[in-house]
Amino acid sequence: MLGQPYGGAYNTVRQSNPFANGSPFNETSPFQRGLYFVKGQRRRLNIVAILIALFVPWLLFVFVFCMMSSSVHYKQPYVAYILVLLALCFCLVACFLAMKALANKQCDSTYQPSWFVFIAVTGVVAFVLAFVTGEKNYYQYMEPYYNYQNLASYQDVDTTEKLGQQLMDAGQIEFRKGTGLDLSRSMGFKNHDIYCVAPIVTKGSANAAGSVDFWAVGKNCCSGVSADFHCSGFSDPHATGVIRMMSDEDRTFYRLAVQQAEATYHMTASHPLFFEWVHSADEAVNHFASKGRMTCFLWICVHFTLQAFLTMATTLAFSKLVHS
Repeated sequence: MLGQPYGGAYNTVRQSNPFANGSPFNETSPFQRGLYFVKGQRRRLNIVAILIALFVPWLLFVFVFCMMSSSVHYKQPYVAYILVLLALCFCLVACFLAMKALANKQCDSTYQPSWFVFIAVTGVVAFVLAFVTGEKNYYQYMEPYYNYQNLASYQDVDTTEKLGQQLMDAGQIEFRKGTGLDLSRSMGFKNHDIYCVAPIVTKGSANAAGSVDFWAVGKNCCSGVSADFHCSGFSDPHATGVIRMMSDEDRTFYRLAVQQAEATYHMTASHPLFFEWVHSADEAVNHFASKGRMTCFLWICVHFTLQAFLTMATTLAFSKLVHS
């Protein structure tokens, strides 16, 4: 029957002959038997109803979380939000059915609990939780990964041969062997936080850099009063890669730190570019994707465990309520 999958955890089995009064339809209809617990009758476990109560809110969570973290959100945000809105419509339908079931409770003294309210409540919880955590996962891990994928990647770059203006679209760079940080000319600019910068230079090159345009940056990893840059990767002797610093808010303060370095060390930085110094650019970029996918997997597992616990607890509570 149509209502049976969404029914109570137990279906009823008549103890008497269903045709004793000449018609099998004198008792509660099959639709009602599927939705409610009925007192005074023998019951058997309705696995279908329990599975629907378990999987429908969980699948809603999976859909919304994955949509908020997906490349669709990055490339076609309006499509992503429309699909999420459709999931919200499902929640509204579930809430409507739940309110209708509660209205029947007020009008019928023989009303017994149904799964409508449970699915509506856990569905709304699943939607809100998936939207919030999926959005956070997107901005923390997946959006940076998609940004790096859309920017250019350069290999074997010599800082004495290239200018910042030539690599304005760089998202990741692997520098030529012998390239490292010039910690002796590092600088920090303090504005609540300390914005630290250090020149990236290729040593042993036949050319002399006319402009120091490649800078490793970090926040709160120097004193700001001396050349003591100790940001991420500074002590890795095999590091030759960088990934672009993406924060627009921080860029102005890093530029001010570079200007202080220009004045202090008598150097020129015509078109400074800011990067995070890493062991391998590809490895660093893929780390964002790995963290985002792992976070997605963990949240899916956590929500399934939560939904399973709530479904089991509600099944037991309904059973005790009916037998009381």
